[in-house]
Order: sequence, then C-alpha cells, then structure tokens
Amino acid sequence: MTIFIPIAVAVVLIYLATWIPTLRTYRRHWEYGNKMPGPPAHPIFGNLKPIIGLSTEDLPFLFKKWAEEQRDKGHSIMRVIMKGVVYVWPLNGKAAAAIIDSTTETNKGDDYRFFSPWLGGGLLLEGFGERWKSHRRMLTPAFHFAKLDGYFEVFNNEAKILIDLLSDFSDSEETVDIFPYIKRCALDIICEAAMGIKIDAQLNHDHKYLQAVEGFNKIGVLVSFNPHLKNPFIFWALGYKAQYDDYLNTLKSLSEKVIEERRAAHESGEVEMETSKRMMNFLDIMLSMEESNQLTSEDIRQEVDTFMFAGHDTTTSSTSWACWNLAHHQDIQEKVYQEMLEVFGEDTSSDITLEALGKLNYCDRVLKESKRIIAPVPALQRKLTNDLVMDGYTVPAGGNITLSPMVLHSNHLIFKNPEKFDPDRFLPDEVAKRHPYDFMPFLAGPRNCIGQKFAQLNEKVMLSHIIRNFRLEPRLGYNETKPCLEVVTKPSKGIPVRLIRRN
Repeated sequence: MTIFIPIAVAVVLIYLATWIPTLRTYRRHWEYGNKMPGPPAHPIFGNLKPIIGLSTEDLPFLFKKWAEEQRDKGHSIMRVIMKGVVYVWPLNGKAAAAIIDSTTETNKGDDYRFFSPWLGGGLLLEGFGERWKSHRRMLTPAFHFAKLDGYFEVFNNEAKILIDLLSDFSDSEETVDIFPYIKRCALDIICEAAMGIKIDAQLNHDHKYLQAVEGFNKIGVLVSFNPHLKNPFIFWALGYKAQYDDYLNTLKSLSEKVIEERRAAHESGEVEMETSKRMMNFLDIMLSMEESNQLTSEDIRQEVDTFMFAGHDTTTSSTSWACWNLAHHQDIQEKVYQEMLEVFGEDTSSDITLEALGKLNYCDRVLKESKRIIAPVPALQRKLTNDLVMDGYTVPAGGNITLSPMVLHSNHLIFKNPEKFDPDRFLPDEVAKRHPYDFMPFLAGPRNCIGQKFAQLNEKVMLSHIIRNFRLEPRLGYNETKPCLEVVTKPSKGIPVRLIRRN
C-alpha cells in the first residue's frame, strides 16, 4: 500500500507541473493588463463578474459604456481581462491601426476555436500563412469587378421572389418580421450566385440550415462569455454537446450536398466549366483547383461553409437594420425612395443594374450610416504571437486584440451624438476629417473582407426592391428590438414592420 503513496504524489506533482506555463502566462497577462486603462478587474476573475449572466442583447451596452468611460479619461485603448487573458479593445481608428496594418499579427483570437470544426481552414479562421495567402489568391477572381455584373440576374430574381412573399402582408396590412424573409433571400442568393446551386430557402420557411447557423452561433457566444462551458464535461452535461453535434452535422451536410450537386453537374455536362477564372463562380474556381490537386475536398468544404455563412448572415444583418433605420426615419426613407425613382423610374418590376446602383449616392450614405449605428459584425479578434505596443502600452504575446466596429462606430469624440441617425456624416468633407479606420464595417488591411463588394451590391439590390415597392412603418419602438452581441448582429425581437404598397 505504501508504494502507491509516492506514486500518487508524483502523479499529482506532474499534473500541477503541467499548469506552470499557464500560470506564468496568467501572471504575465495580469502584470501587463493591470497597467492598462480599463474597468476595475478582480485578480482571479478579471472582468467576468459584470459579464456573466448578461444576455447577448445586454452585452453591447456594457462594452460601449466601458469604452465611453475610458475615452472620457483620455485613453484610446481599453483592457478587459477574462479567464486570465488580456483582451485589448482599440477605441479609435488610430489605435486600431497598430494591429490592422500588421502583416504578421493576423491570427484569429481564442474564441474562434469553437468554430474550427465547422469553418476551420477557411479564409475566415485560417491564420495569415502561405495556405491562407494561396487560398485568398485563388478565390479573389470570383469577386473581381468583371464578375460582379454577372451576379445581378440572381440578385434581381431572388429579390423579386422576396417582394412577392412580402406582398401578402402588404395586402392584409399585417405586421411582418422581415428579418427571416431577408435571411432566406440572402441564403438563396449566395448559393445560386457563388455556388451555382438553387436551394429555394425562400419557399422553405423551416430550412434546417438557417436554424443550425443561428443555434451554433448562439452556443458559441455562450461559451465565449461563460468560461465553465469550456469544460468538456460541463458542456456535455448541460446538453450543449448534443445540440452542437446536431447543428454541425446539419451545416456540413448542406455544404457537402451543394458541392456534390455542382460537381455532378460538371461531370454530366449539364453545366460547362468556364475557361477564365474571372468568369467562374466561387465554387467552380475551387472545383477546378481540386482537379489540379491544389485543393482537397475538405479544403473546398471549409471554404464553401465559410462563404455560405458569411455571405448570407452579414448581408441579412446589414439589410435588416437598414430597413429598421429607414422605418424609424420616414423623412430619410422618402429621400431614398425619391432618389430611386429618379434612377430606376416608376416601374417597380424593372431589373436593377450595376451601372444604376452607382448613381444612388444618398442611399450609399444611408447604408453606411446604418452600418455605423449597428455594425453587422460587432467584433473580431486577433491573437498575438509577439508582444505588441499599442498606444504606448505593451500588449503581451498570447493576448487578444478585439477589433470592434460596434465600439469604434459609437465613438462620441469622432461621431458627434453617435446615437443620432445622420447620413450626412458620410459626405466627402466629413469623411476626410476622420481616420480611415474609425469606420470599418468590413474591417481593413490585409484581412479585409474578400466578399465585401459582393455583399454591398447584394444588399443594395434587395433594399432597392423593398423600398421601391413598399413604405416601411415600424411596429415597435426603435430600441425595443436590440442588437445582440453574437457573431453577426441579430435583432432581439426581429424587424417588425407594416408594409404599405407604393403603387
């Protein structure tokens, strides 16, 4: 019996020794973090106490409040400590430049690990290495200006289906939450335009993919702000593991089906492969790379999942919040409508062209202001591989930088009365007064959004069809549906409006 005592002691000591590097990291992060401006932090729990238990709709208020307090003290960064790790939030564009302009510190943050089984290896999560560079280079032609015009047939056709579906509510004068309708339209557009496959989500209101995206993202946010859920046993015991696996299976199954259908269409001769990459869609480019052994099947699946998610969810958020802002600002909505009448004419069924969209100058400003008020992607993270000096403070290696458009766009020192909806903030003379990174809904620098032009055009076409056909009236107070701090900013109570037919 006595022989087991020293063995047990040795095992315990070995186990404790494995924690030494972690404890050293925690100590170093606390030492550096304690020197930085930020809300008061507990030596063990950091800033978790006021965060735990808050809903995703309450979190934006807390972080913007903390940021405002630090700005009023003259600081341009804010430190938050969670789980023993420093998270530094730049509070203006100048401070953010230290990380955005870096060509080496471009790895995604800790919280993205949750999404690795789904999106890992795709452009969204992959670190800035040779693999990321080669994938980015391969896929850039799918979003070349010469190709964008070819997507307009899909943009218009799917937007018209959306209008037909919404017309039922206009005729009956019922209140309708347009958020899920826009979401299904955006998914149909990204699948048909970028993948060449129709999935008809607009006609299937219980599409499992959309439910899985929402559920998967919600669990990801819960794990991010509730450290105990990172324990595999607790995660399993509370039932999250079963949900996670079910959502993941649904997400992967649809992307694999899309890939197989497109591959079969090429093999059967039903669809001919373009010879020029600038004329190929997103998926065809990848399938051509698979044939030349430059991409594996798993590479393709990861990139398809990335673009199906990012390509529909961010556009949904941006378009939906634009509708909400216009519904609550009738004078601005009327100016947008009059501009559209001038550009497109009175025929509400006419197609929208790339050339015509370029004439919607006021609408452009409105959409930018909508993204400033409510950023479609509230925050992103970078994890440092080396120490980084930001605003005179050293952020230690292993720390995370939180790039938050939600926080940057609410800067009252840059945007006077930031809660006011004012499209004239984006007049050329006003834009020239600001740092380029004070407004960045699509991020900036080497890791800016590859599909941002596609997303902007998609959004403008959908919004143009909606506003040309209906006047929007809100059915809740502006702040009664709140932006939720999730991977993409979702409205807490949807976008409930009344649709009044124009003609």
